[in-house]
Amino acid sequence: MYRPRVETVRRTALGLVRLLLPVAAGVLAAAVALLAFGAKQEEMGPFTVELHSRLGRGVTSIELPPLGALAADTHDAPLRLTATLRGVDVNGLGEELRGGSTRALAERVEADARRSLRPYAVRMTLIALAGGLLVGLLLFRRAWASVAVCTAAAVLAVGGSGASAWTGWRPEAFREPRFSGSLVLAPQLIGSVEEVTDRLEAFRRELNRVVSSAVRAYTALEPSAIREPDEVRVLHVSDIHVSPLGIGMMRQLARGFDVAFVLDTGDLTSYGTPLEEAVVQAIPSLEVPYVFVRGNHDPPAVQDAIRQLPNGIVLDGDTAELDGLLLYGLGHPAYTENKEQELDHERFVELARSASARIASDLRALPRSPDVVAVHDDRMARALAGSVPLVVSGHYHTQSEETRDSTLFLRAGTTGGAGVNLLSEPGGVPLSAQILYFRPGATPRLVAYDVVQQSPTTGSLTIDRRLVTQDL
Repeated sequence: MYRPRVETVRRTALGLVRLLLPVAAGVLAAAVALLAFGAKQEEMGPFTVELHSRLGRGVTSIELPPLGALAADTHDAPLRLTATLRGVDVNGLGEELRGGSTRALAERVEADARRSLRPYAVRMTLIALAGGLLVGLLLFRRAWASVAVCTAAAVLAVGGSGASAWTGWRPEAFREPRFSGSLVLAPQLIGSVEEVTDRLEAFRRELNRVVSSAVRAYTALEPSAIREPDEVRVLHVSDIHVSPLGIGMMRQLARGFDVAFVLDTGDLTSYGTPLEEAVVQAIPSLEVPYVFVRGNHDPPAVQDAIRQLPNGIVLDGDTAELDGLLLYGLGHPAYTENKEQELDHERFVELARSASARIASDLRALPRSPDVVAVHDDRMARALAGSVPLVVSGHYHTQSEETRDSTLFLRAGTTGGAGVNLLSEPGGVPLSAQILYFRPGATPRLVAYDVVQQSPTTGSLTIDRRLVTQDL
């Protein structure tokens, strides 16, 4: 009696091993196949998105390089889904936004995503089938039953997980996402989505009305002693940081003060992502020349895109002459992609100061000294004190002026309210800019400038006239 029972147990165990071995081999084959071939790029509106799935915890991850990623537990099935932004058709995105609302753009992206998922799921299942069949043939050769089990296990592991994820999908999980990379700062910087959205929309509605009214009143009352028929007016902006409010303010001031051109001393963007490059599409609407000097948050791609615009002028170690003014500019030598990759402070300062030697060399080669030197960080041009009349810059997000050895150093503050900090810091960060007034002639000189500031909390706008009395 004992021997037959042992033999029965042994045969049962062997049968289970023979069944479980091809099952395990099939699941492993599916996992490896997905890792190797599970990525596929899809066009979703103006965005190029790479879809990737693999066996694992039931998580959906949205990756936005180089900012980081956000993830949520959207399903229980053992399938990890990842969508990575790989590219943006900047021209197409600009046309989408000009032709409709952001809601319409989001609906189009969602529709494209839904259309992409079904063929993508079929593709993943076929990849799993091929992987399971190949591994089954390699391991079990002519044991066709084991080959079939291995193949079926691979297909069920992927197809079953996909079907379960689809039926048990919980989109509300993204209300409590997990952030990684620089996006870890998102909840602290943005705060309540509803609160910030309401404040942003309210502020945007008031911005055009307040700025337009104030500019019209101010220019009508402007002292005739300062206002000359042939004076050259220049709008100096800086540190917009992709703020739509900053773009709107720049446009209103350029039109209201009838400036000859706009001078931007950098940090038009914040992290240099392809999405941020869409801000470049707003520049032609200024309808005046736009002179740009790269900041430490502006990637070369943004600088190149501005150079291609009909009204874009990039200064990076060279000069431009506009309305009798000779301008020299140099882009910042450091590039800060995100807060996690910022340079050591001492190294950052060293790079800024080292640029002064390059600037001095460039100026010595010019036939005449420039009327304006434009840099993002004025530490790049401190050595020019006494040799040029005016240095304009940004970077510090505060408006200021200082005269050193007859050279006036002007900082514009932040025209974009420091980007995401606009509504998140207590009291907000004022949007600021400067209107520069030049008296033309053989040697043009700055005779006055206006400091323009807009409060993000009260909406009030102030314009403070400053006369330049010293002979620069």
